[in-house]
Amino acid sequence: MTYPYPEKTRLELKSLIRAVTEKGSSIPGFISFALGSPAPECVPVDLMRQAYLDVFDQDPMAVLAYGPQIGDVRLRDWIVDYMATRQNCPADGQDVVMLTGSGQGLRLAPHTLCDDGDEVYLDLFTYPNATYAAHYLGAKPVAIDGDDDGMLPDKLEEAARSKRGKLIYLIPNFQNPTGRTMPLKRREEIYEVAKKYHLAIYEDDPYGEIRFSGEHIPSFKSFDSEDLVIYSGSFSKILSAGLRVGYLFGPEDMIKKITAVKNTDGQAPLYNQKIIYRALELIDLEAHIQQLRETYGKKCRLMERALKDSCSSRCRILVPDGGMFMWVEIPDAVDIDAMSDAMIEAGVGPVKSAAFTSDLSRPGHAFRLNYSAPSEEDIVKGAALFGQITRQFCGD
Repeated sequence: MTYPYPEKTRLELKSLIRAVTEKGSSIPGFISFALGSPAPECVPVDLMRQAYLDVFDQDPMAVLAYGPQIGDVRLRDWIVDYMATRQNCPADGQDVVMLTGSGQGLRLAPHTLCDDGDEVYLDLFTYPNATYAAHYLGAKPVAIDGDDDGMLPDKLEEAARSKRGKLIYLIPNFQNPTGRTMPLKRREEIYEVAKKYHLAIYEDDPYGEIRFSGEHIPSFKSFDSEDLVIYSGSFSKILSAGLRVGYLFGPEDMIKKITAVKNTDGQAPLYNQKIIYRALELIDLEAHIQQLRETYGKKCRLMERALKDSCSSRCRILVPDGGMFMWVEIPDAVDIDAMSDAMIEAGVGPVKSAAFTSDLSRPGHAFRLNYSAPSEEDIVKGAALFGQITRQFCGD
């Protein structure tokens, strides 16, 4: 007898990103462009070790016993100050909830804000865990078409006329997977649609500090006059991915309700939050972020040159102003599945666009390539292999 699982769990959404890594693990010399991991050389290992020891030595029972559900108070205060000074966001009427990795917020937001069947609006290609979270919590992910500036406001409004929408999920800076950055005018247009239809905006900004070209663009949260925006931040990309420390910053009432839902998960690891706060005390954050920008910018330019030198002229290469990812579009007539398999067999592992679609009927014809994690040598070698395969499948 088969257990009567609810409808929302019957669709098994498998990670094509992990699949690339698993397939490549048995291939000698395999170069993975799959995972969105920080550059190993930019992780401040010695400083993080010192922070770890300092926290334990200062007050062992503060981290070995239960602590406040809201998280480390000093780190929460630091975040409020960061949002005010670096993101130009008013602190009045806003609050913070700490997360076990910013990904926890992807589940908490639809869980708190959506009833079964409510619609969550996402880019057609986006971070897959956002789509999965909406689906598994009973909401309906709805893909919204976009252009090089991001989600199209008229397409968003067309979907919102259903009156079933509750939430818009966006990565406006160096979007995962496409690397695109949404201009201020487009952000303002999206916000107007959100106001008109009473939609919350989940502004996911894990890569925002890693801008190595172009000008800073104000966040949605910085002009959130109607208290519609929840800003999601993370320390994973600038200090430590493994400690899993993220946060949501948003309207007090909304954060209060999200916190109530989060409390059913129990307390997030307080030790990790204290380590992050101690690291922030020890580090010259501006200098560290500048190092990140220089390293990622150099790696991005290496990949750009190698791809442009080797790829078929029928490919379109989208070069980002920051973040970790480059997006390469291929002609619609090409068999992308066969092309992906050929790349893995050749020893290079990009991720095909089907891994990121929020509409399973539209898998797309593109690849995401990560340049932050591989070495410079592997970037050049892997991009050349990638380009060679594109010429085989797409022509010169």
